Amino acid sequence: MEYRMATKEDAGIIYEIVQKTIRTIYPRYYLPQIVDGFSKFHNQDVINQDVANGDSYVLLENGKIVGTGTKNENHIVRVYVLPEFQGKGYGTFIMNQLEQKIGKKYKMVELDASLPACRLYYKLGYQTKDHGVWDCAKGVTQIYEIMEKDLAKNGTRNKLRLRPYKSDDAKVITSWIHSEEDQRKWSADRYEKYPITPEDMQEQYRSVLSADDFFPMTALDGDKIVGHLILRYPGADKDTIRFGFVIVDDTIRGKGYGKEMLQLATKYAFEILQAKKITLGVFENNPEAYYCYKAVGFEENEEILYFECMGEQWKCIEMEIGRN
Repeated sequence: MEYRMATKEDAGIIYEIVQKTIRTIYPRYYLPQIVDGFSKFHNQDVINQDVANGDSYVLLENGKIVGTGTKNENHIVRVYVLPEFQGKGYGTFIMNQLEQKIGKKYKMVELDASLPACRLYYKLGYQTKDHGVWDCAKGVTQIYEIMEKDLAKNGTRNKLRLRPYKSDDAKVITSWIHSEEDQRKWSADRYEKYPITPEDMQEQYRSVLSADDFFPMTALDGDKIVGHLILRYPGADKDTIRFGFVIVDDTIRGKGYGKEMLQLATKYAFEILQAKKITLGVFENNPEAYYCYKAVGFEENEEILYFECMGEQWKCIEMEIGRN
């Protein structure tokens, strides 16, 4: 996966992505006149100008541009992902990257929300501050939501803390797993049966909780448990820490909790445990987690593992981050 500033050569592809997405997705939500209005609004000339200004970005998967996003000052516009690549976390990743750029200069970010994207924006912490009126065609008026997000507030409201795992945490953590696929993405083949119970999780940890090479941690927002992961030494040299069993409360995913938890765990591994490198594995069919790890700074290495999960062979991508 690659995310970069768009070039002049990308402008035509961006236009194609935007138009294909509008023509494929928007008819489910809007009248034909409104769909045509969106199509004309995001024309090639406007896209060319944003690219020339250095305001547009593209997301590539295996060398192919699959998504795009643009910022104008503190305003996010034109975040589109090809229909066949939606539902994989690409839109969230693009939004997070644009917010980081905007946050270097502004405390508040704004956007105009189309109906297909409202759910994502609410999930990411945006609130409706007003409604706009768009006369997009003769006799046809579109009301849209004007949304905003306080980046300064968002950066402080999720002040997480990590503490050692307690046996009572298992009841909360296992409640976030709603399918066998969820369980396997989280724990691979470490548990034989589905669904697991809090007792199963506690039994898995019981034999190693007193060891000096295994550190299960729970993330809290205030008094609320919001995440969990383990840190362990995979070898005897103590130079490398391995992250595993990384999970976040499913009701708050996409709001930065996972990234912040991983940043705290990374700081703990480097500064307290004095590790020189941190590794982890993520399944290829779990792009949301993959992009979260990328946002923290993890990069793929050359190692690939395979696990038998649900009667299939799942590819596991190995990632690592070194101490600066």
